[in-house]
Amino acid sequence: IEARVAKKDPDAIDFLGDLYFHERLGLQKDMQKAIDLWTEAAELGSIGALYNIGVAYYHGEGVQENRVKAYEFYTKAAMQ
Repeated sequence: IEARVAKKDPDAIDFLGDLYFHERLGLQKDMQKAIDLWTEAAELGSIGALYNIGVAYYHGEGVQENRVKAYEFYTKAAMQ
């Protein structure tokens, strides 16, 4: 995963964000790291990352709850 992340692979970056969010593969839960990774992946074109950011805003996980922003990210993901 790290090699693909280093090469700016948006799917790998999104996946790493998921690992931090769900506390998998020995990584401690780190919501800010997950949000940062998803933001980077979204900027590189990851639809999944856009959706994940939307979920975070919808539930207020790692960011302040904001349903309007959540729907904006869901819409961006759907339009890709």
